Amino acid sequence: MKNDLKKEIIKCVCGKWTKPKIFHIEGFDIRGSECPKCGEAYLNGEDSFKLSEFRKIKNAILEGKISKSGNSYVVRLPINVIRALGLKKGESVKLKVKAPHEIIINVDKA
Repeated sequence: MKNDLKKEIIKCVCGKWTKPKIFHIEGFDIRGSECPKCGEAYLNGEDSFKLSEFRKIKNAILEGKISKSGNSYVVRLPINVIRALGLKKGESVKLKVKAPHEIIINVDKA
C-alpha cells in the first residue's frame, strides 16, 4: 500500500503540491494526500469507494444463505458485503461462535 502512495501526489486547490498520507478512517486504511499549506485532504477514489460501500451496509441486517458444496457447507454473502470489505475468493476467515444463534466472522487481512 505504501508503494502506491507516489500516485497520490496532486496539486492542491491552494496551489501547493500535496504530500502522500494514509488516513485511518473507521478501521480502513485510505490512501490519499494532504496539503502542507492549507491542510486540505484528498482521498484515493478506489479506497473511498470501499469506505462509502461499508457505510451503506454498516449496522444493516443483511441476509446470506447456507449451501452445501461436496462434504462442506458454505456461507454465501451478499455482493455488497464483498465489495465493501474488499474480499476476494480464497481468503481465509476466522469464525467464533458467540451464542446459539450468533457467529462472528473475522477476515484475515495481513
